[in-house]
Amino acid sequence: MLTQCAIEEHRSLQLAIQGMTTYAETLSVYGTEPVFVDGDDTPWSKAFLASAYASRGIKVRFTSGGGSEALMGHAQGCSMLYLEARCLSLVRAAGSQGVQNGSISCVALVMSVPGGSREILAENVLAAWLDLEVASGNDAIASHSPTRRAAKLMGQFLPGTDFVTSGWSVMPRYDNMFGGGNYDSDDLDEWLTMQRDWQVDGGIEPLTEEQVVDVRERGARAIQAVFAAFGFPAIADEEVEAATYGLDSRDLPDRDRAADVAAADRVLAEGISGLDVARELDRHGFSEVAEAILGMQRQRVSGDYLQTSAIIDATGAVSAAANDPNLYSGPGTGYRLEGERWEQLQRLPHELDARALEGPDAADQAVVAETEVAGIADRADDVVIAVGPAFADHLRTTIGGLAHRDVLQALLEGIREAGGRPRLVRVRHSSDVAFIGHHGAGLSGSGVAIGVQSKGTTVIHRADLQPLDNLELFGMAPSLTLDSYRAIGRNASGYALGRSVGPVPTVMDNFARAKLIVRTTLLHAQETAAIVPGAPAVELELA
Repeated sequence: MLTQCAIEEHRSLQLAIQGMTTYAETLSVYGTEPVFVDGDDTPWSKAFLASAYASRGIKVRFTSGGGSEALMGHAQGCSMLYLEARCLSLVRAAGSQGVQNGSISCVALVMSVPGGSREILAENVLAAWLDLEVASGNDAIASHSPTRRAAKLMGQFLPGTDFVTSGWSVMPRYDNMFGGGNYDSDDLDEWLTMQRDWQVDGGIEPLTEEQVVDVRERGARAIQAVFAAFGFPAIADEEVEAATYGLDSRDLPDRDRAADVAAADRVLAEGISGLDVARELDRHGFSEVAEAILGMQRQRVSGDYLQTSAIIDATGAVSAAANDPNLYSGPGTGYRLEGERWEQLQRLPHELDARALEGPDAADQAVVAETEVAGIADRADDVVIAVGPAFADHLRTTIGGLAHRDVLQALLEGIREAGGRPRLVRVRHSSDVAFIGHHGAGLSGSGVAIGVQSKGTTVIHRADLQPLDNLELFGMAPSLTLDSYRAIGRNASGYALGRSVGPVPTVMDNFARAKLIVRTTLLHAQETAAIVPGAPAVELELA
């Protein structure tokens, strides 16, 4: 009954003995005997294999999961969860330190039945109750719906398991030959952000693009050196560059794959070991890579990382259930993500740096100049353009990226085109667009004004209205163009001269709030910081 195991595992054991691997793929177990027979396996053969790996210091997990027996036609009328309970009991009896479970490859089948996602979570809970290390699935693709995938993930992500995913594809989905991953390299930024959002350690650390490029190039150069040292088919510098910057395998030049396979056969035939590889790496200037490989050989000798839920830190020290138990006894106890690790996971490479919104350098050309305290005009065609405290001063562009000078020019042109006489005023006592516009209207000879915040939000106001009322409000600042501001100027003139005008067309972007709310907050905070309480408005002119 050891036939298939011998065929499948012989090479893995040989590579392990040579020090070329430190982790073996999972050993599958099933909840009914006919499925074992179909696989030419027995519970005893699996237990024997686990012992063989452990005796060589090789980390190995068992794997199980609801739905496998149904998929293979031998569920025998039993529920998925009952059969998984049998599998987990078998894993515990075999002496394994851990299991990969949570339906795994059959996840889409389990999620097709009512309550399937709850069954998957129950599998993980059972494994934890049996004091097994839990690698809780989320590897094979569960659904084509991103919403359902994320909903399923939360069952493990929020309460926490030893390893939230049993495996993560760090390659694009195009190159994932394992049937498509639930998450892959395209999802890294999302995963990092979810870790920060929920204060959860999902096991992936943020890196800058420069760090990633350095690691990829160093790795490619190390492999190039090893291939050269053992006389394997040469790796050209062009291949190293492609491996450093390429997205997927389509970006790599083709190779003589038959020659590469022959080189792999030499590793086995000549007994090339992990120590041989480390020696050549050190000799060719890759000492830190050699030390990492040698360090894993030491781990195999000590066997500490074979313990349940073992994690190896940067110094090589091992934390596991044996020496660092997660003792939960109620709210506020157990593992908490805090301190240096929490600080590290917050440093996302794609987060917005508030310092990037700092004001212009002293050498930058001024946009406007303040001339005198603003007074009330007596011309009926007077239309005030009232800007916020930081407009065209500490801040120079709208949230939509339009230069304040260009915005003012468009408003001035629009007012003049419709027959009005524009006047620029800075309101210094408020950053609220309604009060900016209303105060400007009180200074306007026509009683009509345009109020503009630094981020671009605009209002057409009239003096006889309440401050929070208006003639037209343009809250979708990211969608406003210079043509929009020109049209706003024309409409303001129309209101001032008593003409009938149609509202300025606006474009709705229902994603703008989510995309830009942080930038909006930072811009408005800087506008508010420029307020001078009780200060009168001042006249402006373009510099």
